[in-house]
Amino acid sequence: MATAINRTDGGLSFGPFKLLASERLLTKQGVPVELGARALDILVVLTSTPNEIVSKKDLLSRVWPDVIVEEGSLRFHMNGLRKALGDGQGDARYITTLPGRGYCFVAPVSRPPGPNDNVPAIAGKFPHANLPSRLSRVIGRDEDVLKLSAQLNASRFVTIVGSGGVGKTTVAIAVGHHLFDAFSGALLFVDLGMLSNPELVTPGMASMARKASP
Repeated sequence: MATAINRTDGGLSFGPFKLLASERLLTKQGVPVELGARALDILVVLTSTPNEIVSKKDLLSRVWPDVIVEEGSLRFHMNGLRKALGDGQGDARYITTLPGRGYCFVAPVSRPPGPNDNVPAIAGKFPHANLPSRLSRVIGRDEDVLKLSAQLNASRFVTIVGSGGVGKTTVAIAVGHHLFDAFSGALLFVDLGMLSNPELVTPGMASMARKASP
């Protein structure tokens, strides 16, 4: 089950939760969640930059701006936050720990257009989406998926390279599923495995793009 985040006029929502940072309130299906002040601060920081790694040093400076604390305090409140979210129970995944680097809020973010934006509402209405099902459970590649998702959000073109059989396609499909909501489902999968001539790559991609154009 995918975990989606949607920022609405009523705050930031993810899964069954809604976070109202201005009111310092977290609810689950409309019921307030008991959460300590520091744990709530951590959640606010992490959800402000989803899919980006926040270092322990940065978290400590933002959650405890005027106090010097040990990393043990951060771990304690992080554990409390994860417990309150039910992180890791079943398919629920919200926060990933990257050893030696920090933490990352791993659910994709969908931001509806603001009052001055002129963005077509295509969520769930992209008839040409052909993203394959996940080939398998991706094990040990979470950091790769997060890095590629962040790069794809920042760049128009990202290439995954590596020798044959290392799982490039599996990771690419996992990235697609990770960003499905963020891209409002507007994703196309182009299988280039059957092409023997590299000069056919660009025409093949262009052909798929033309077919998907309204």
